[in-house]
Parts: sequence; structure tokens; C-alpha cells
Amino acid sequence: MNFMKAFNDTIDYLESVLDNQIEEKKVLYISGYSYPMFSRLFSILTNTSLSEYLRGRRLSEAAVLLRETDKKVIDIASLYGYESPNSFGTAFKNFHGVTPSEVRSGKPFKVISRVQLVLTVQGGRNMNITIQKKDAFVVAGLDEQSIDSSVCPQVWKKLYNTYSHDELAKLGDGKSVGVCHDIDEPNTLNYLAGYVIKDSMTAKDMGLDILEVQAAEYAIVELMGKVPECIHEGWKYVMEVFFPEQGYVHSGSPDFEYYYEGDMQSDNYKMELWIPIVKKNEEL
Repeated sequence: MNFMKAFNDTIDYLESVLDNQIEEKKVLYISGYSYPMFSRLFSILTNTSLSEYLRGRRLSEAAVLLRETDKKVIDIASLYGYESPNSFGTAFKNFHGVTPSEVRSGKPFKVISRVQLVLTVQGGRNMNITIQKKDAFVVAGLDEQSIDSSVCPQVWKKLYNTYSHDELAKLGDGKSVGVCHDIDEPNTLNYLAGYVIKDSMTAKDMGLDILEVQAAEYAIVELMGKVPECIHEGWKYVMEVFFPEQGYVHSGSPDFEYYYEGDMQSDNYKMELWIPIVKKNEEL
């Protein structure tokens, strides 16, 4: 259960610095992932962003201090990283629905409990996963930088507003993929919606974005169900079950969704998730 222990230990560390700066190198040391990558995995597991979670925890702790101590509002605001009582008061009321002074006088406030990862999946749940080395390949399509993961479907819509499936399919074997790559920000990702291609020159002439994906070893997860729900379930299974049991971690290379033709809103739709992996003791 190394992944879960590392995850929970990282949360312990983040909880210890709610009133201080996060040392990203420490997150890397504890979790084995860069801070941006850990943030992404956190959001997949919890369906909320790490920044939103930490903001909620800080405002929860601020409310407790208001209720249980005589600390000044300006001191509590400063303690949790707010530059002024006004900015703190606005964030506080948006979160709790009441002002700091109202909480101090006895009004109820919202509490966000700390996250802890616990393996609850035992038997009866299984996904077909194979390990495969894949040669380098090239993807052409629309690459959107620094976006929230919820925006990914919109990238596909923008792509198809300009190019047809047939135009894009002719550049290779018709394989469409969504590639998440170069994660270097904790709250956003870079996502390319496109097709695996062989004709890079034509793709460039068409004005498409080009991404060269290096050779890597992948855990290939077979998915069935509606998109994006089946993708979220696949990620959660990999991190909650496959990684702990098999001793792998995400290598940090691009990962991608491999789409087949069919109705993506059907319960019987099939696709694959390709996650680049490395044994934990082989991490660079």
C-alpha cells in the first residue's frame, strides 16, 4: 500500500503547513511526484482540486480560531495567507455564508474535513490491465495549454469545428487520442485532442499542433462505459488498486486516452487509458 501511505503522508505534510508556504521539493520527496503531478492525481481521486481543498481547509481552520480564540481577524487573515482583512472577509463569507464577526458571535460555519485515502475496494471489482512498451509516436491536433481538466471535452469540440474526422484520420491510421502532457502547474494541465499521425508535413501545413511522444512503458486499462465517467473510474482503479498492488507509479511522461469509434454516451462504449509507468524503486 505504498501509494496510499505516500498520499496520506503528503496530506499530513500539507496540513502541517496550512499557515505557511508549501515546499514543493518536500511534496516530491514524500509522495514521489512533483507538486503539479500530485495535484493532478489528488483531483482525480477526490473530484476536487488540491488548491480548492487547501483553501477550504484554511478557511475551516480560520473559523475554528475565530470561535475558540481571541485572535484578531487581521492576524488570522495574515496567518492563512490573505493580504488584507477585506480579502479574507470576502473569501470567508463566500465559503461559510457568514462573516468572520458573525462566526465569532456564534453563527454556524462550514467544516471541511481533512482527506485520507483508504482502500475500500475489495474483491468483485476488477479491470483488465496489460503492460506494454510503445514506440515513439506523433500526435497532431489542437493543443490547449494551462486548462482545467473539466475543459478537455471543449478542446475536442473546437478541433472538430475546424477539421473533420475524415481529414484528421487520413494523416495516419485514424486513431484518435487525448494526450495530457508536460504537467508543470498544480492547478492546470496541457491537453492535446488529436490523432496519431504519420504525415507530419501535411499536419503542419493544415495548422495543427504537433506533439512528439517518446517511447515508454504503459499500463493499458480497458474501459467500458460513458465518457468521461469511465475515464475517472479507470484512473481511480489504477491509483487505488493497481499501483499499490504492483508497485508502479506514474512516470511523469504524457498519458493518453485512446478512443474507439462508437457512442461515447453508451454504457457499452469501449476505449483505453494509457498510463506511463515505472517501478517505484526505479524512479528518476
